[in-house]
Amino acid sequence: MKKFLVLALTILLLLASTSPASAQQGLGREPGIQIHSQAVYLFSLDEQIVVYQRNADIPLYPASLVKIMTAILAIENTPDLRTLVTYPRYVQDYLFEYQRRYSVNVSLAGMRAGEQLPMSSLLHAIMLQSGNEAAMTIADHVGGSQEGFVEMMNARARALGATSTNFTNANGLPDPNMVTTARDMGIITRHAIGLPGFMDIATAVNYTAGPTNLSPRLEWGTTITMQVPGNSLFYPYLRGIKTGTTPQAGRNFISTATRDGFSYLLVVMNAPFLDPETGAQFPVHYAFADTRNIYDWAFDVFRVMPVIERGLRVHEVPLRLSSSQDFLPLEAGDRFSALMARDTDPNDGLTMTFEVPDWVDAPVSRGDHIGYMRVQLYGRDVGRLELLAAETIGASRHLVLLDQAGEIMGSFWFRFGIIFVILLIVAYTALMIARNRNRRRRGGFRPRRRL
Repeated sequence: MKKFLVLALTILLLLASTSPASAQQGLGREPGIQIHSQAVYLFSLDEQIVVYQRNADIPLYPASLVKIMTAILAIENTPDLRTLVTYPRYVQDYLFEYQRRYSVNVSLAGMRAGEQLPMSSLLHAIMLQSGNEAAMTIADHVGGSQEGFVEMMNARARALGATSTNFTNANGLPDPNMVTTARDMGIITRHAIGLPGFMDIATAVNYTAGPTNLSPRLEWGTTITMQVPGNSLFYPYLRGIKTGTTPQAGRNFISTATRDGFSYLLVVMNAPFLDPETGAQFPVHYAFADTRNIYDWAFDVFRVMPVIERGLRVHEVPLRLSSSQDFLPLEAGDRFSALMARDTDPNDGLTMTFEVPDWVDAPVSRGDHIGYMRVQLYGRDVGRLELLAAETIGASRHLVLLDQAGEIMGSFWFRFGIIFVILLIVAYTALMIARNRNRRRRGGFRPRRRL
């Protein structure tokens, strides 16, 4: 069964890697730039909408992006991040054997078995240095075991809505059964950046831990060279968050960036890493290159633009009891703006649906609440505005009287009274008929006189 699952996932990944880009379902605009990453998920942190996505739902290997979930569980399950945690010897032995067996060098934070560090330091170790022993140490402490922690990871992913993700370890070392999607990693990361202290850790460039019980100090530097001033790849708008690279996963990168008051979260996955002909690393870090280009495109193209102005007449409803007009115009009760391309017609992709009564009775004063309008952009609900009466309209006195009379005549007690009167008349008529009949009978009898 396990071999079958591995084979099925492998085939699915191969098919996904050769399939064309999925239809863009964000704000209706393609970047028009070369993108090397197989999957892209760009999310506006201001508007809480997907701006652009490409292959965002295909299964891919996460590599060290997994450590974001490890950090989430560490923060959520450690009330005091100063709590000391001990590096288990079995974790050190496992990683030593792993490197020997597969002839690879895994990313380590330089810890030694038995070393005690605060949880806050371990979080810096996994987010900056991507230390695999630090991630497994967190898993052992929080989950009681590596297996117990993995169960927590998958349960937390499902609770957050990342339903296409399956974690199998806490550090992201290759496993054919461990897959996720760009969308799921976006969902997980959006939760992480809201946790106290997470962004301070994820955006740090350097960190010094110690002294510990075994080391005078441990120093770690970020793997995100795009946020290191002076580096040739430095991008001043970028903040964090995590890289993840293996031959199986390619280059993955999740980041945030802010410019001119606009903030985005970007996930790029499976950017080219190794030249298939030579096996050597490509000289260009394509995940970083894609990240810079996509951010520049988003910052240059998109702006928050007014879609509906306050007071704009957008709808009307039938109006009763007025002799001057048959419909009441409705206006937007507030201004509505949305993120869209600079050259976009505000009406392009805009859909409005109205939650209003079947009719309104006069008199009506301008500003009276009448209902609501739901606003959609490219099929996505983005707002709900109050609808107000746009005019003051008086009622016709005779129409009001007629309506009141109609209401009275239509009421239960009025109908009951009419029926009761009719029944009385019918009963009285029947009684009169019966009496008259009896009188005629009595009047027609003549007793014979005796002779």
